Amino acid sequence: MRNAGVVKRDGLTLLESMVALVILGLVVTGFLEVFQGSTRLATDAETWANGVVYAEEGMQTVKLGELPAHQGLPGGFERSVQTQAWRDGLQLVTVSVTLPNGGQVLLNRLVEQR
Repeated sequence: MRNAGVVKRDGLTLLESMVALVILGLVVTGFLEVFQGSTRLATDAETWANGVVYAEEGMQTVKLGELPAHQGLPGGFERSVQTQAWRDGLQLVTVSVTLPNGGQVLLNRLVEQR
């Protein structure tokens, strides 16, 4: 007598398919969270880099002999420049750039007085 009680099945059951889909969903969700975090970090780095560029630009303006007033800049940035006498022929220049998210870039340099 051959194995009369054995039933041969090919394929997956509904339960196995559901478990596979849940596992796949968890893996995809993990990858999407990593990509979202990477995008946020890249955006934050770009914002800080723009703030540093605006601060350097303000410092160069002071070195050329102009004192820029408090000004709003594109993208929601704000820049202010302060100077104070330091020693013979030098002044301390502080350029402050406020970022749109509330951060702040401060740049301090000693510059020859003009």
